[in-house]
Amino acid sequence: MNNKMKAGLGVLVLCLGVYFMSSSGDDGSIEVSTMKLERKDLESKVVADGVLTPETEVKLSANNTTYITDIAVKEGDFVQKGDFLMSLDDRQQKAATAASKAGVEAAKVSLSNASIKKSRQEKLYKDDLISDQDMENTNSSYASALSSFNASEARYIQDEDALSKLRLIAPQDGTITFIDGEVGDLAQGGMFNPSVLLKLSDLSKMEVYVNVNENDIADISINDIAMVEVDAYQNQIFKGVVKEVAFASSTSSGGSQQQVTNFQVKIQMLEVVDGMRPGMSATVEIITEQRNQTLSIPIQSLTTPRKSEKKSESKASFTVELDSNESRPIANNKRSNKKRTVVFVVNENTVEQRFVEVGIVGDRDYEVLSGLEEGEEIVTGGFVAISRDLYDGAAVTVKKQSENSYKRGSGRPGSGN
Repeated sequence: MNNKMKAGLGVLVLCLGVYFMSSSGDDGSIEVSTMKLERKDLESKVVADGVLTPETEVKLSANNTTYITDIAVKEGDFVQKGDFLMSLDDRQQKAATAASKAGVEAAKVSLSNASIKKSRQEKLYKDDLISDQDMENTNSSYASALSSFNASEARYIQDEDALSKLRLIAPQDGTITFIDGEVGDLAQGGMFNPSVLLKLSDLSKMEVYVNVNENDIADISINDIAMVEVDAYQNQIFKGVVKEVAFASSTSSGGSQQQVTNFQVKIQMLEVVDGMRPGMSATVEIITEQRNQTLSIPIQSLTTPRKSEKKSESKASFTVELDSNESRPIANNKRSNKKRTVVFVVNENTVEQRFVEVGIVGDRDYEVLSGLEEGEEIVTGGFVAISRDLYDGAAVTVKKQSENSYKRGSGRPGSGN
């Protein structure tokens, strides 16, 4: 590293040290930004990502492995119940069905003959003209013929059903959202893992499945309102409602060695527009609690209790690494609505350290449950003043409004100092 670079880094460190120290007025007071407490609407939310999924989706497969002979639809087509969709090679199945039908006819003749013989033998047995053994043999033959007929008929019904399933028919109204294969391709059938040939979806009813972290899942309840933002429809918000909350968890690495535990939540979309497709990415804000016109306080105004006297400080330069998301006390919403922390209330030219109790947390504000009154002036910045320099009874100088970097509803709070 050359001397110029070293000198430049030295100046940068010195500047950072000066920047992050709390600004002071000419009289030694601490310069702060303030605002008067007001009431506003608050919403506590849980945010999660997911994808759109049709509420009803039918998968059509082949019962037996055979070839595709005709495809009457394409992806995106709307079809009605009973419409023809696809046909599979039916030559072998037709032969099998014809054979089983012939078997039914033969078994029917055998059963008829056995029935006639049984009736004749019963008359002879009644007149004591045949033995008990003869009658038993006749009954046994009839039962065997009846069993053969029933088995043949069942086989024929099964073959007819298999033949009919080689013509894939729409079981409901909907849109074709997936086709696998072309005419001449081999369709894999069978009872286990048959290949899905078509998917038929009702796109008028959509839902979103999201994974919610275990730390937030206790806040979510059935019928909570959700706001859904679909990536493909920017600047549009669609309303939804929580319909299912999983009890079983799933774990993932989350891109690191630490395991992340999530619970799946199903959101039913109450608003669906034309063009929405399965698999579209969506971001969901689940509103877990709401407060109307409640006394609120900016998140960055809260801090931990401080001793009354000011600590001696070294004026040496130092570096500070600030996260873009400042640490904040956690109000656990539905689990525990109360947490005690402190704010600094301005009384003329000094501040009073005040214990407050907070409730739900919104995007930028906490609900105030006790400790403050509407209209009181509180310190909102800067960050170093609130987190380190201020103490009960400290002298302060309030920045002019034009210098105050924090305005409710604007950009990142507390960016000054």
